[in-house]
Amino acid sequence: MKDKYNDNKLAEEFDLIVLTDDTLANNGLPRGSLGTLTYSYTGGDTPLYGEFAFADGSTKETPLSLSCFRVLDARTKNDLSIITRFLQKTLRKKA
Repeated sequence: MKDKYNDNKLAEEFDLIVLTDDTLANNGLPRGSLGTLTYSYTGGDTPLYGEFAFADGSTKETPLSLSCFRVLDARTKNDLSIITRFLQKTLRKKA
């Protein structure tokens, strides 16, 4: 059964996403970066957009391809651990 966790075309605005490759590494967004989907798939050649926060407090909205990210499911142990590690890392930087 297709859902937003296995088909990026079904991802929705405000979904928590993780980058799965390094196509945006030159923009400071390597694989494993967490962000929020801000514009979902509308078909055709229209890109999706995600917003990412940086350590200095700035944010960046960037176009995404359907293949460079996946939606995180906080109900699964693996994805919850990714979210938890990110939050712990963020809190350490602020302390």
